[in-house]
Amino acid sequence: MSNIVKVKDVEKVKGLFGDWENNFLLSCLQGVMGEVYSLDLDNPQSAVAVIGDFRMFVGEPNDSLLKFDYKDSECDYKCGEMDIIIPQNDKWAELVRDTFNSDLEGVSELKEIKRYSTFEDMSQFDVDKLNEIKSSAKEGFEILDIDEEIYNRCLENEWSKDLVGNYNDYEDYSKKGVGVVLLDTKNNEIVSGASSYCTFEGGIEIEIDTNEQHRRNGYALICGASIILKCLEKGIYPSWDAHNKGSIELAKKLGYKMKGEYTAFELYRK
Repeated sequence: MSNIVKVKDVEKVKGLFGDWENNFLLSCLQGVMGEVYSLDLDNPQSAVAVIGDFRMFVGEPNDSLLKFDYKDSECDYKCGEMDIIIPQNDKWAELVRDTFNSDLEGVSELKEIKRYSTFEDMSQFDVDKLNEIKSSAKEGFEILDIDEEIYNRCLENEWSKDLVGNYNDYEDYSKKGVGVVLLDTKNNEIVSGASSYCTFEGGIEIEIDTNEQHRRNGYALICGASIILKCLEKGIYPSWDAHNKGSIELAKKLGYKMKGEYTAFELYRK
């Protein structure tokens, strides 16, 4: 695996990604966040963009690149127990199935899933409706911006780490990110939040999480409306790439329109 290297000049591999429309990928290629790896910088045939849990594979399918463990690399970003693999095409998808459906050391399970993309259009949002949703928070609940104290509190809990966890520290988050949480003021408890999973030029990719004990109360909808409004105020686009059907249905309630579905994989490590 020693021939797998971090790409410092993404122009060398940019052609491999073609016209793939994906804002996780865009963040990496713009050099805002994330990293790109390849096997050969002189004549690159394959590459992978890595940001948070996401790994986006392009070029000529290669199992060495696919099996590379970023926890053993110089990767500056979090590497958890689950990777989300997004293949560029059917050839990559087939290699993922063939590689990880066998007894590979360190892998516990591979799940094939469908994710859902949305159209990017600022005009699709009904500001009055979003404000109405935002103001529907019950008495005793307060919407707060993610400041340094809230940032640190988000990192303390497993369910809320992804709200801020892809940024180097609070200073990095305060420059690039944006987010809100819903606070139960009586118990001083964060029950839900919406924040930037990653940042790209002119926008963010939204992450919404709710404490499992407080789900099905409409909190995600309130936080979603709140962060969209903040993005509109800032003049940046609040991108929404849905991980499952529940997520795309929530997005529709907030004004998004589904563009299509695509294949991805959840890879669970031992």
